[in-house]
This record gives sequence, C-alpha cells and structure tokens, in this order.
Amino acid sequence: MDELVVKRQVDDLLIKRDFETLVVLCEKDRRAWQEVRYRLYSLDERLRWTAIEATAKLMEKWWKSGSEEKVRNHIRTLFWSMTDESGGIGWSAPQTVAEIIVNIPEIIDPYGGMMIAHTIDEPPLINGCLWGIGRLGRLITGSIDFFQERILAAFQIDDAETLGLASRAMGEAGFYPAIPYLKKISSRTEPVRIYVMGDFLVKPLCGWVEEALSKLIVIY
Repeated sequence: MDELVVKRQVDDLLIKRDFETLVVLCEKDRRAWQEVRYRLYSLDERLRWTAIEATAKLMEKWWKSGSEEKVRNHIRTLFWSMTDESGGIGWSAPQTVAEIIVNIPEIIDPYGGMMIAHTIDEPPLINGCLWGIGRLGRLITGSIDFFQERILAAFQIDDAETLGLASRAMGEAGFYPAIPYLKKISSRTEPVRIYVMGDFLVKPLCGWVEEALSKLIVIY
C-alpha cells in the first residue's frame, strides 16, 4: 500500500469514526500511526478532533497489552511539544493528554496535574487546557484545587471561547469556588462552540454558564 493510499484510508476512517479499524491499521502499518499524529495539527477540525480520540484509543490498546512505557513515552512527547525547545506549539497536545487519561484513568496522577501545569499560563494553550479539564471532569478536581488561582484567572480573559471553555470545565469538574466568577458572566450571549463527545455544540456563553451553575449549585 503506497503512502497516498494510507493517507486516504486514515482520513476515511477518521471521518467515519471507525476507531477500532484505525487502531488495528496503526498497529500493522507505522505510516498510518504517523498520519494520525500529523492529523493532530490538521486545519480540518473534524479530522483533528477525531485524531485526538484515535490517539487515545491506540494508547489504551497499548496500555492494556502491557506496553505501559510505550504509552508514557508518547505522553512525554506530547508534553515536549508544548515547550519552547520543541520549536513549535503543541496545539492539540493538552486535549490529547486529557483524552488519553479518560481512556486510561489510572494515569491521572501525575499526568492530569502536569497537563494543567504545562498549559494554564500559556496563551496559545490555555483553551486546550480548559477543554482538557472539562473532558476529565471529576477525575481532575484534586489538581484544580492545587492550581485554583491560576485556573480562575482564566475568567479575567475577555474572550468568549475561553470563558465558555472555563465555564464548562468548572461545571464538569464540580469546582464550586468558580460560582462567583460564573455569575459575573451569566448575561453574556456571544456564541461559543465546543467539541463534546464527537460533535460540535454551539450555545450562547450564558448557556454554558447556566449549565455549569446547574451542576455546581447542588454541590455548593
């Protein structure tokens, strides 16, 4: 199978969300796994997000087959991609780390906290960090406690997408100290689009805030 055929097959499987077949292909053909990694930086949002999910599925397969160190090495590569030394910006790295943890919950410690530490103060990566917190939900609440001030500082950023992601993150993680911050932006109506469970959901910012508050008030 030539390289172009591999590329097309990977894209087709990503679009179909056929992760089972794609994982098998990646294990059989290293070029397919390379193409999935390339798609983590695709300008096509659908391909990029499904590549994130496919990567996590492959990591889960490796982990369950006893290749834990292989998984850890890939996660280290993702963290390295977020550093200046990498020569680029790991745009999808925090989301990918979070998705891997969702599939392998036992690695929440240390990688959940590391995901926040590497990204919460980096403007190009903060939205990915907030998405990751929202994806991890209650798994990462303990780490949010440690980074509380830095995470809540995201509510000072006057960007609707960042505020929407922060709102969803706090609701999913059950982080009640965010309630006063959520209430301050509860009247804003800018549309915010967030990738959730295989689809792009669009709500006004106040809708994301309302959803978060509905989950937090009970705790509070």
